Amino acid sequence: MDVEAVHSEEGRPHAHWEHFTRDEQLGVRGVGHSMEQAFELTAQALCALVTDPKRVEAHEELEVSCHSADHDQLLADWLSAVVGAMAARRLRFQCFAVRLDGLNLFGHGFGERAGVERHGANVAVTGATFTGVSVRQGPGGVWTAEALVDF
Repeated sequence: MDVEAVHSEEGRPHAHWEHFTRDEQLGVRGVGHSMEQAFELTAQALCALVTDPKRVEAHEELEVSCHSADHDQLLADWLSAVVGAMAARRLRFQCFAVRLDGLNLFGHGFGERAGVERHGANVAVTGATFTGVSVRQGPGGVWTAEALVDF
């Protein structure tokens, strides 16, 4: 990704999501001004592997709560819940809202049922595994949440 494209005039990164590769594996990353925002954007990056979020309307809401031993596992659990909803309920998501209370996550996904006419004949989501999961705070208080994905 072009570094200049994600930095504001103040030198602080814009919140964004992105895809990356590491050792021939596809990854998803969210960069935000809070850990919550980084989690939201990582989930959006995950969903963008399947459907362009701009083509999804927010007609349905998914509510998720998770508790884990550390933030890395919490991110993996959150992403697994999103993939589970994409698979079991055939949902596609436009955006997310996350609230963290320590190691407790309370999240909401907003989207709609998958449809070929709106979302194209894309990847059939059945599940995913996550490796290389990392949640970290960098310079200037910017948070990065990322994971390697195997559908």
